[in-house]
Amino acid sequence: MVSLFLVTLVNDMRKYLFLFALLFCANSFAGKVLFELDRVKLPTAINMIYLDLFNKPYMLSPELVSDDRLVSFRITDNIDSYEFVRRYLNNMNIRISTKGGVDYLSSFIPDKPKEPVFDFVYTPKYRSVSYLSDILRGKFSGRFGSSGDIGDSSQLSAGQASFGSASDFMNRSGDVLVYFGSKSDIAKINKILPLIDVPVSEALVYGYVFEVQSSEKNGSGLALAAKLLSGKVNIGIGASQTFDNFIKINTGSLDALYELFKTDSRFHVVSSPRLRVRSGSSASFSVGSDVPVLGQVTYQGERPVQSVEYRSSGVIFNVLPYIRQNSIDIAIRQELSNFVKTDTGVNNSPTLIKRGVTTDVSVSDGDIILLGGLAETKDSDAETGFSFLPGFLSSSSTEKTKSDIVVILQVKKVSG
Repeated sequence: MVSLFLVTLVNDMRKYLFLFALLFCANSFAGKVLFELDRVKLPTAINMIYLDLFNKPYMLSPELVSDDRLVSFRITDNIDSYEFVRRYLNNMNIRISTKGGVDYLSSFIPDKPKEPVFDFVYTPKYRSVSYLSDILRGKFSGRFGSSGDIGDSSQLSAGQASFGSASDFMNRSGDVLVYFGSKSDIAKINKILPLIDVPVSEALVYGYVFEVQSSEKNGSGLALAAKLLSGKVNIGIGASQTFDNFIKINTGSLDALYELFKTDSRFHVVSSPRLRVRSGSSASFSVGSDVPVLGQVTYQGERPVQSVEYRSSGVIFNVLPYIRQNSIDIAIRQELSNFVKTDTGVNNSPTLIKRGVTTDVSVSDGDIILLGGLAETKDSDAETGFSFLPGFLSSSSTEKTKSDIVVILQVKKVSG
């Protein structure tokens, strides 16, 4: 029992000695308190530090004079007090610079840590690289490249190449979209790409171009078309659509209208285009010939050289649709032209006579529209009688004929 008691006593004495040693070491390392602040406003704290601790002149920038942040710290005699204060203020974004023995204290904006740059490569499914990069450019801090080698420093960012320049074309063309940026930007781009890399909508454009021959009293070709359609289909004309040369039919069959117009001998089909076109792309239908026309004269030494240009004539039909969710905006250009012998001006070059329709309309899927208003009036004089008889025995007559161009179009979205 006595031996057990002695062992326990020895262990307790060891514990007390260890605790005493820890306290002694802590007091020896803590050192004597030189300076202490507790919840003091920044301007007052700086004044107390330089007056009581450093005894050194200083200047405080104006933005720090009204700084209401609170300062709390304790300085002991075993640390470098000046370095401690400098480090403390630096954590508050306050810089100390010394010049001529005077400390200047001013605030600064810390540099943001640069995120590492990663490579991201995406192969478009439906849209072009230029389309995707044009939408994404300016929204992210990284840079887009073309389909060149990943990490190639010669790649230009969107802001470095002027839009439409050769460098911009090289940067936006290619088979894959390459982006250099942070992981957070790449994650955002990954979420956006499925929303914009979607199939391009397409439209089918059916049409008939009629030349309407009429007399002066019959009115325009569009008026004749409206009379033929009256009572057969529901139409909206003129003022309701804010176009004086416009008829809109919400329902109906284009071929049925064609058969209806065929019953009137004044309507002659000039062309019947059928086009399939993507949204935002232009499609053209042309039937005719290219006629050589004299161009500019250049000189090789003293010898003049006459250039020749070829210009198209005939039936030219252009459409540019923009397919929306509930409507189709379509730009239409229809031209009917031909060359005739020149009577005035440059006689060696033929004269182009053309009539055209250029307009922008908005229709619903399957609507039929009629465009007109391009009329040409001709006066023809005729004399009847025998040539060997006196002039007063012959008779003369004047006939006015009128031709008008009427364009009938139907636009349908391509399903799927």
